[in-house]
Amino acid sequence: MIKVMRRSDGSMLEKREESERFAEAVEELGEDEEILGTLEVSYDIRQESQVGRVAVLLAATTNKNEEEYLKEQIKRLGWRAVATEVGGLVGNISGKLTRSLVGAALNGNVVKKTGSEMHALMHASMEAINSFLPICLLEASVGAKLAIVRSKKWIGVAIIGDSAYHAAAHHDRCGLGVMHI
Repeated sequence: MIKVMRRSDGSMLEKREESERFAEAVEELGEDEEILGTLEVSYDIRQESQVGRVAVLLAATTNKNEEEYLKEQIKRLGWRAVATEVGGLVGNISGKLTRSLVGAALNGNVVKKTGSEMHALMHASMEAINSFLPICLLEASVGAKLAIVRSKKWIGVAIIGDSAYHAAAHHDRCGLGVMHI
């Protein structure tokens, strides 16, 4: 199917729906999972500083096909992106998040090991982690997808996942940090 949308400037945007992606996503489902519906998002990038919004979209992907498709689009912007996942208990997750973010950013060539780039990554990561993790005395379990998106001058770190003090009460959480490089 092809969808045609009119942009605010009057130009037409053509979007091709890929039924293959949907079929692959269905194949990835576990036996106890089902798809309630599908949301399609079209997002116009207007400023380089929108890396945070793009990082949130990448962290929100729910399967490898969606993630790779979005990373291809990000790459076409001339930006770099990487995503990874981490899980554990609140008491030890902060260190895991930091190690995963730094490792993914370096291994994915999103940042170089220079003072300014590592400084920006650490500040954006700290902001994302602080807004993602619950501050309390109870020991919650956490599962999260981390995304790092970098434009020429900005880096965005998004963390989306779930947490709960009891397995039956898991709910979504999100954290975002953006820093100028």
